[in-house]
Amino acid sequence: MRRLLSAAIVLGAFLSLSAPAFALEAGLRGEYWFPKISGNAQTTTSGLPNTPFDLKSTLGVQDENTVFGEAYLRVGRFTFRGGYTPLKYDGQSTLTATLVFNGQTFAVNDTVVSQVELKMIDGQVQFDLLRPDAGVVGFNLGLILQGKYVDGSIEVGSSTVPATRQDFTLGAPMVGVAAGVGFLKDFVRVDARAAGIAYSGSHCYEADGYLSVIPFPFVRLQGGYRYIDLKVDESDVQAALKLQGPYVGLQLSF
Repeated sequence: MRRLLSAAIVLGAFLSLSAPAFALEAGLRGEYWFPKISGNAQTTTSGLPNTPFDLKSTLGVQDENTVFGEAYLRVGRFTFRGGYTPLKYDGQSTLTATLVFNGQTFAVNDTVVSQVELKMIDGQVQFDLLRPDAGVVGFNLGLILQGKYVDGSIEVGSSTVPATRQDFTLGAPMVGVAAGVGFLKDFVRVDARAAGIAYSGSHCYEADGYLSVIPFPFVRLQGGYRYIDLKVDESDVQAALKLQGPYVGLQLSF
């Protein structure tokens, strides 16, 4: 009887410890983002640097709202995520100085029309070092491995000079941390993630923090702030861009 009782106690303890490890959750996030853009760039033609310029003061690029989405799968202490963010900005400005872009010369007083476009694809794995469940309050602390791919372009043209476009890409493996705290069995949560890397004159830093609440089963309303800092250093273009601003949206969990 004692052996049976001891075996039952050990089995019960094992199951209680193992159950969270095999917890399974999947979901989708959809967010509407209000980012402010800032940055500068410079092209190089046949080894000769062209005019450095600012996206806003030189090209008159205007802020635009956008959407981004993310799918995730949590298996025990691991969370797998995939995300996509499209961005497109238009600008128009009358030049106060000569601009040489991608080998084309735009004269003083030319009215230039421009477009900046970015498409960002993210893949991420998070491993929670700590994920205790204290009942009313729970928290997690983990490490992140992330891959980020950016496909971007800058296009400039005017009524006298045909539009010319310079493409650029950035592929970056990133490392970071994630933390979160939930109240009342995660009815209310605060989560944050940050990752980054710098190499060969380029860098990519990203941070995302948000508050969420459950108004209905399987649905989370979210509000947060996202920050992205990109620098691309290629042989024919150098560009530094920052995107930052609040967002609102929801998450569906299954």
